[in-house]
Amino acid sequence: MHPSTELAPHPRSPLGLRQRLILALAIPLMLIVVTSSALDYRLARRTADTALDEALADTVFDLKSYVAKQQGSGRIDLTQEAEAMLRSNAPDLLYFSVHSAAGELLAGDVDLPAFEAPPEVNRVQFRDGRYRKRPVRIALLRMEGASGPLITVMETTGKRQQSRQRILAAMVLPNLAVVAATLIAVLFGVRHGLLPLQAVEREIAARSVADLHAFDLTASPIEIRPMLSRLNELFVLLQQASEVQQRFIADAAHQLRTPLAGLQNQLDLAVGEGAFGQNPQRLGHIEEATSRIGHLLSQLLAYARTEASTPAPRVFEAVRLEQLVENSASLFLDAALAKDIDLGFEMSPTATVGLSWMLQEALSNLIDNAIRYTPRGGVVTVRCGSEGGQPFLEVEDSGPGISPEHATHVFERFYRIPGSSGTGCGLGLAIVSEIAHLHRAEVLLAGASPHGLRVRIRFPAALPV
Repeated sequence: MHPSTELAPHPRSPLGLRQRLILALAIPLMLIVVTSSALDYRLARRTADTALDEALADTVFDLKSYVAKQQGSGRIDLTQEAEAMLRSNAPDLLYFSVHSAAGELLAGDVDLPAFEAPPEVNRVQFRDGRYRKRPVRIALLRMEGASGPLITVMETTGKRQQSRQRILAAMVLPNLAVVAATLIAVLFGVRHGLLPLQAVEREIAARSVADLHAFDLTASPIEIRPMLSRLNELFVLLQQASEVQQRFIADAAHQLRTPLAGLQNQLDLAVGEGAFGQNPQRLGHIEEATSRIGHLLSQLLAYARTEASTPAPRVFEAVRLEQLVENSASLFLDAALAKDIDLGFEMSPTATVGLSWMLQEALSNLIDNAIRYTPRGGVVTVRCGSEGGQPFLEVEDSGPGISPEHATHVFERFYRIPGSSGTGCGLGLAIVSEIAHLHRAEVLLAGASPHGLRVRIRFPAALPV
């Protein structure tokens, strides 16, 4: 039996504040408009139907006057002119009949259905019905006397349908226009009212990970001040926790330096006393391990200092990149000579905006990595310049390079490529990435020709000063 592969339903995303406000205003407005339109239409239709009933009643009373004049003669004869006037009811058709109390047809249409006489005399009674498969409005009148005739008048409903359509168009369409205009006003009002929230959202989105300065509550709407106040409190707690963490890393690194320096001194004394005369290989392993520990401590201190820095744009200053490259020449020349590496420099005058000591640290890490991973007799080239209006720092080496599957991981802390021959600790590129992020720059990795690695820090064309 195979396990069930039924997918779990995706949770529905909650509505945004703008959608909630629009729905909260639009739904009641639509209900009010629909209810108001229905009531107005019903009232206007009733008024129009009453007016048409009164016109139909006038026809009944006109016919009554003819009947009253000829009531004693037995049969009632209407002249063609009188009948034409009675039936002139365009666009509707009008049918009528006059029956005696005994049910005898005295005048009018023969095939009209018979109706029960109304209980009240000389008062028109109205009802709806169908005649010849068409809806009609029926008016009945019983005249005075024990043998008072029954007058029946039927009228098709063409005028009534037209009046209802006109009423519907005259009332509903303006109401819909008012609703549309109101909804547009609601959309504009909601959008304008939420502008302060959008300003807060843009401010949050523009912050870096380490930017924890408090929000200005005086410039914020009263409704969101409690939320921003809680965020400010959270920022304070995060800042304190970050400071405790950075102090711990820095203190631990400083504390480790003292015993490391003591270990190096004891090692030098032991070498002076000839303790490793018979086994110089062991001395080389100890010196290599000591050097790696010292490098790790230096990297930890640099990383802690970089993470703890939260520079605001106003403290940035112009930095000459060629000056950083020149400073690196004296720092790494001895290390390059020790491995017989050709360390070269290609400099074009260019500048960016940032913190000089941070950019120097980033460049130093790139050069240190290149020397560590480049085999003896290789080439390392340090460049600076501008391309497409964007300043850059670049270090190219003739080492083994970085394969694509590892390129996305080398910026993680303490990540080292499996099988790599260098003596790094996995913090160099993490420090470079952190510094580049703080300067809104990007770090690009590319292969070198015929083999090796080229790492470029590309700065934006302009930074806020």
